[in-house]
Amino acid sequence: MRTDPAAVGSRSVDVMNLEDSRPTTLLEGDGTEEALSSISTIKIESRPSGAISRAVICNPVGKTIDAPYVIHDDAGLILLHLSREKPDYLTSIARNLSKTGGTVRDASQIISRVFEQERDLDDGDSIVVRKIGIEGNYCIKISSGRRGLESSEQSFHNFALSQGGLTYHHLRGNYLPQEIGLAEFVKLQNGCYPGQEIHARLDSRNPITKRLVRVRCDVNIEKKRLVTEDGKLKIITPFLDDFAHAIADKGVLDGRIDHRGTILEVKTIHSAF
Repeated sequence: MRTDPAAVGSRSVDVMNLEDSRPTTLLEGDGTEEALSSISTIKIESRPSGAISRAVICNPVGKTIDAPYVIHDDAGLILLHLSREKPDYLTSIARNLSKTGGTVRDASQIISRVFEQERDLDDGDSIVVRKIGIEGNYCIKISSGRRGLESSEQSFHNFALSQGGLTYHHLRGNYLPQEIGLAEFVKLQNGCYPGQEIHARLDSRNPITKRLVRVRCDVNIEKKRLVTEDGKLKIITPFLDDFAHAIADKGVLDGRIDHRGTILEVKTIHSAF
């Protein structure tokens, strides 16, 4: 049983200056775009200072380990990592950049990123990633200097699960990018990045039809796999404040589902942040 997605209410999450404390890296020197592109599923083009790109980094079997936003800056490329720890692939980038005198620097203490609602945004001199979240009504404000705002892993996880953000549950080489809302950042024509052969094989022989969805349920579901009349839902995160993320089969549509007496509200995460 389903209802029109427009009729399904979504809980409004109170986010006001929620700081994201995950690591940030600065790539300096000539050839930074090429060095990052060599391991990304999408080519990073040279762009003006202040422009924003997105990279997706996979392991050799095509599973996602990071999907950083890339800020183009006069000093180089700023990577806003989604992993909790500084990723190992930076060693490979540092090795390539060192050949031309470039460097990889930890910028976590000098660059801040803060989640805000679009309606409350006062960007000033900040760089802003706009229209994030399931409804596109949040943004990420990037600025120099730590702001000393209250930040906690629990607060971020609550926000991410309610609005379609990626956490360590999605990364660490667990899932294909096409399964977790990153399909638009996979371009097979981009050189020979780690996992490209697997992505190409899947694309040509067995197209990926699964997608990332947000599940809202007032009951804490213990099962990791739910079978509905339209397909399967694989729950990949814990439930927090009634929200979790799942990988859904093609037949599972957005809306309200009655699963053996338990009501689930399903919403597609088109572009995970």
